[in-house]
Amino acid sequence: MRFINKWSYSCAKGLASVLEESHQKKAEYYFGFQVAIGSIVKTALLVAVSTILGVLIPTLIVSISFALLRKVAGGYHMDTYGKCLLVSIGFFVAAALIAKHTYRYWSIIWLVILITLTFTISLYILKKYAPKDTPNRLITDPGEKLRFKKLSIVYICVWLMVVTILTVLGMKMYTLLLCFGVLQEIFAITPTGHKFFDIIKYGMDTK
Repeated sequence: MRFINKWSYSCAKGLASVLEESHQKKAEYYFGFQVAIGSIVKTALLVAVSTILGVLIPTLIVSISFALLRKVAGGYHMDTYGKCLLVSIGFFVAAALIAKHTYRYWSIIWLVILITLTFTISLYILKKYAPKDTPNRLITDPGEKLRFKKLSIVYICVWLMVVTILTVLGMKMYTLLLCFGVLQEIFAITPTGHKFFDIIKYGMDTK
């Protein structure tokens, strides 16, 4: 989004001028402000849209489940904040709406099947593909890669315990939300997921 770039540039230029820093430092500040301002805008719009649709808490749960695993597993990144914003909000809100309006129809048996499939598929994909490089974090050190892979597997094991407890307590909607969040992130680190999001990305370029 252009206004994010403009704000980031203005902030970086002003900070570099005050601190009398080099052009290289200004570029680093620019990137930092881009990340910070972009995150604020994304969060604000996500909250606004989900609140209007009446799914604020469900949307936040999906996004947090997604983001925590993404921190250690990496995944696909759109090439602009605008595309990232639209795709993220679309998928998170859609998952929240589906969970909110369908959880009553999920039996415990089907939830157990969903949890089992989500855990099994996630464990396989994390072992095979995680961590996936992102434009903001290129992982080249073998030791670091192994550490992030282990953290990813720890996360999915903790996730399994949490959704099991929620299911036993009859909190079906929250189980679905955590499953949908993890599945979205898992899909984003697979080759198939990259191809899918490439189609969306280039389709948005055309429009």
